[in-house]
Amino acid sequence: MPRNETILSVFVASPSDVSEEREILETIAQELNKIWSHNLNVRLDLIKWETDTVPGFGDYSQDVINDQINDEYDIFIAIFWSKIGTPTKKADSGTIEEFNRAYEKHKKDPNSIDLMVYFKDQAIQPSEMDPNQLKKIQDLKIQLGEKGGLYYVFKSPKDFESSLRNHLSKIVQKWARKLPNNNILKATSKYETGPSIHSHIEEEIIEDEYGLLDYMEIYEEKMHDMTSSFTRMGEATDKIGSQFSQKTKEINSLNDKNNQISLAQTRKIINLASMDMNQYSEILESQINIASTSREEAFNALSKVISLSIELRDFDKEKEFDELEESLKALIDVTGGITGSLSDFRETISNLPRLTAKLNKSKRKNVNALDNVLIEVETTARTVNSVLVIIDEIKNN
Repeated sequence: MPRNETILSVFVASPSDVSEEREILETIAQELNKIWSHNLNVRLDLIKWETDTVPGFGDYSQDVINDQINDEYDIFIAIFWSKIGTPTKKADSGTIEEFNRAYEKHKKDPNSIDLMVYFKDQAIQPSEMDPNQLKKIQDLKIQLGEKGGLYYVFKSPKDFESSLRNHLSKIVQKWARKLPNNNILKATSKYETGPSIHSHIEEEIIEDEYGLLDYMEIYEEKMHDMTSSFTRMGEATDKIGSQFSQKTKEINSLNDKNNQISLAQTRKIINLASMDMNQYSEILESQINIASTSREEAFNALSKVISLSIELRDFDKEKEFDELEESLKALIDVTGGITGSLSDFRETISNLPRLTAKLNKSKRKNVNALDNVLIEVETTARTVNSVLVIIDEIKNN
């Protein structure tokens, strides 16, 4: 039988250096369409210049794209990394011109469109760096802030995947509430569609996929791994701090006994301290890999939990999300508890005098390892806070 669907058009704008993220966006849209189309009667339709335009002529090439795509879309997603793009007659790049058009639509009617801007914060190969382009990226961030915009920064494609899935779930809920006879699970559509020739295939794929409880189990398991990893790093930091204190006492003891410091004995103590530092950096490096991988897998599973929860009538969102909130807040407590000690110890390490080659090498390894841990802690906290906002909105709607 024919059925009604609400089709939300999503325009994707970006320079050429985020092709991986564009593919991820397409994969997520296909995945969410399988989840939502039969129960929510909502479908995301991606609009991209490479698939939704044909060759033509205009005042300039971007004008041809603008004319064919117009601004008949509901969601605008822009993704940036190392470049802003090629200038046009009207803007610094085609992507910026597309954003400006979407922003003008937003100014005329904020309820007519959702603007989502993402920036990738990942290392760039020196040979691919363009200082002028990077400056324009920074300028764009400032301009977005001046316009009242809130952009999202992600560290890796995995981060982008889980964050985008959460954000799109939130956006779809918002649009579903706008629909006539709002029930979220019974959406009246502005588009009529006939039976899908792919519907049987989609149902078979869905039956083979994990369900809500599977993803919740994965989430809980990976959250445990991540929390345990942060706890081990905190314990290792406490231990190395005690070892440092002991070595300092030993050096001071030598000075007290002999009224002068024995170079050979001091070197021996410093070398032992270097060995302690090397062991500490190895622990950090191993645990940061566990924490990072577990975080990506945990929040990827959680993003699917949030997406799947939208379609379930009997899912007690308030109860289940209360438990999720507790686990997320517990993680914030764990990361907050080690951030201070890690930052303090990093400062202690970086201020050590250049006494021996072994110490200097250990010092460099420790500073690099601690920087990576602090970045991971910051990324985790930012991701958790973003998810907490989404959960709160789901519970209250």
